Amino acid sequence: MIQSPDATPPPDGTQVTGRSPATGRRVQRTVNFDREILDRARAAATYLARNEPSAGIRSLADIVNPAVAERVAELEAKFNDGQPFQPVFRMPPGRRAGRTPEVTLEATPHVTLEAPAHPPAVE
Repeated sequence: MIQSPDATPPPDGTQVTGRSPATGRRVQRTVNFDREILDRARAAATYLARNEPSAGIRSLADIVNPAVAERVAELEAKFNDGQPFQPVFRMPPGRRAGRTPEVTLEATPHVTLEAPAHPPAVE
């Protein structure tokens, strides 16, 4: 386990893991996308690269990187006083144990079932 020398352990007691990131601008990673979002982003990147050079979009990365940077800045502002989170060079695989994905349910009308006025006869 490698931890950056000036980093303090996060509150949950986990440590920075993995090797230090390699120098260089780009790193390839596998990320799961919702299919519809990925299809739209790929279509936009392809169209803009071919037809709108002034857009500055040459690849899917030109759409994804700014979007992720913006979202991370929002999360840092909301949850970490605007400061970068402690670096983690290798994330554990999968979801954290004991956590379930958040599900939002639409409100349903309240239904009251009344008992019959006369209970059924028992023979």
